[in-house]
Amino acid sequence: MRVAVLLSGRAQFSVYFGGAMVRWTYEVYRHLQPDVEVVVFGFPTDPGTKYPMPHESSGWYRACLGVSQVPLLRRWEEEIWLRALIGRLHPFDLIHIHNRPQWATKLRRLGYRGLIVSHLHNDHLGHWTPEMLDALAEELDSVIVCSTYIGDQFRFKSAAIACKTRLIFNGVNTELFYPNESLREPRTIFFVGSFIPQKGVLQLVQAYEKVLKDHPDAKLVIGGSVSFGVERATPYINQVRQLANRIKARTGAEIHFAGSLHHDKQLPSWFQKATIFSCPSLFHEPFGLVNAEAMACATPVVGTNRGGVPEVLGAGGVTVDPENTESLATQISGLLSDPAQRKRLGNAGVERARSVFDWRNVAAAWREFLEEISLPRKKAAALP
Repeated sequence: MRVAVLLSGRAQFSVYFGGAMVRWTYEVYRHLQPDVEVVVFGFPTDPGTKYPMPHESSGWYRACLGVSQVPLLRRWEEEIWLRALIGRLHPFDLIHIHNRPQWATKLRRLGYRGLIVSHLHNDHLGHWTPEMLDALAEELDSVIVCSTYIGDQFRFKSAAIACKTRLIFNGVNTELFYPNESLREPRTIFFVGSFIPQKGVLQLVQAYEKVLKDHPDAKLVIGGSVSFGVERATPYINQVRQLANRIKARTGAEIHFAGSLHHDKQLPSWFQKATIFSCPSLFHEPFGLVNAEAMACATPVVGTNRGGVPEVLGAGGVTVDPENTESLATQISGLLSDPAQRKRLGNAGVERARSVFDWRNVAAAWREFLEEISLPRKKAAALP
């Protein structure tokens, strides 16, 4: 099978500048080679950080960037991008679209007749009407969701789309993310993620100030930047840093801003060192990959009770209302005081990460899906 993967959102196919969908693409398809021939299509990528897999772009990306800056023209950006690629897409058996379900209709209109799969890492269909979902179901062959939560946002509105919707989780590289108790620190709370309001960094710092009453030696480490690999101050980042500085000045507490972390080279050791991981997202996080990576390192998670995070954590963590900083502080403080509970959560997290989220298991599920979805066409081609 020949598969063309279309990245969305101008994502770079990069270990440093790419996100969860980029990592999913590399980790899953590398386990399926050479049976599946894959080419990834997206915006130009830094050669020094590009994943070792075929990747193609188009010189038209400059036009797309220009059009996106003009209010009356920006709606044509996707049309330009897909028209620039369509000639190279026709030979592929399947087009795997990340996060842009509307591209299925555009590709059909441009003459593509192979299989089309829309893979949702975010809620891109929850606002669609039943009529729109029914029409979409006619254009594509399947919708893949990374969590039950994402599927529940739209599948009850359309029987046609529901019968084409399938759950396949995101995953973890357990060869990189694994327990290393020799690195474990006794009082370190760790956060990593996009340094934006939706991730609840401010709430975590506010909760940390309360934790210090019971654990004055607790340390807080905040990793991440405003976007992948981009170190830039924003009013929100300045607000969080100012609060952290006031807490440090008043209590002498240790708060460390680690900045952007290389996913493969730096991030595993931060999870292994952490006593507790917490990413108290305020929004409905579709999956929350960092939670699964923390679990793979036997690091107990205090997560949000929103979105797909509870189904990811299972017994490997606890959830709280992220806006209730008192409750967040109570959970963190309680775990810092209870090594036996930390060990129970850590062991449960490792077991879940290895049995459910290991990339090899995710790749096996994807292989089964590809075989299943291509079977009708194979049978038709075999007929005399």
